[in-house]
Amino acid sequence: MNFTIKMPGLEDVWITKVEEMEGGIALHVEMPVKVHKCPSCGKRTKKVHDYRIQKIKHLKWFERLTYLFYKKRRYVCSCGKRFGSRIPLFIDINGFLWNGIGRYPFG
Repeated sequence: MNFTIKMPGLEDVWITKVEEMEGGIALHVEMPVKVHKCPSCGKRTKKVHDYRIQKIKHLKWFERLTYLFYKKRRYVCSCGKRFGSRIPLFIDINGFLWNGIGRYPFG
């Protein structure tokens, strides 16, 4: 089954899969492919090199622990440099989950 769900606080991400797991709910999320600027040469690229899954402990959803499995993308530039995509809006640079109201550590 292929479906997309929109949830408050996660409007900019695609939720590709929702599954129940022991003690909580798992949401598999990803961002749309966008053009990124190479940190080495400054050229723009949207060529994907590979993907990595990052597990993020999210806020409770219906009183159940929620985990985001974020499919992080790594891009490759024509100069050969490989680099990660920008951190999505729901994770700030200090490693905190942001829900628009407050910050919460994840891990």
